[in-house]
Amino acid sequence: MAKCDRSPEDARHLGEEEFVVMLGAGHSQLAAPRVALPDLKGEPWVRFDRDSALDGVLLQALRETGHTPETVARVSQTATAVRWAAQGLGAALVPASAVPASHRHLARPVTPAVSQPAIAVLRRPAGPSETALLAFLRQEDWSDPEFPGQDS
Repeated sequence: MAKCDRSPEDARHLGEEEFVVMLGAGHSQLAAPRVALPDLKGEPWVRFDRDSALDGVLLQALRETGHTPETVARVSQTATAVRWAAQGLGAALVPASAVPASHRHLARPVTPAVSQPAIAVLRRPAGPSETALLAFLRQEDWSDPEFPGQDS
């Protein structure tokens, strides 16, 4: 999960997850390895529900570039935001992990970079399955999404 105000004190930090912008096929910004958020001024946005932390991430990122998003649709699920943006409804800012391999060619990291801490919260007492899953999650590189056109 993403770290938030309600995260337990014993949450385990896994890393920083980068956000990417999803764009429709043929969008001019797909030619760039990274998309500058100011270059998306006036772009319609597929946004998350008003009380969603993910919508807050978009608002903060765009506020820092000096513009307010034009809302074309609101969704509650990242998979829906990815699909609708990929179909050309509008741009969507989503966690890189939410982009399936079949849509990675339509996603680009943004500049300035947008990220948030990824954490794991285990039940108490944690059993062998939870402990094994945590070990697996700690092997993941949360901060290095690879997308077409991006220098590695």
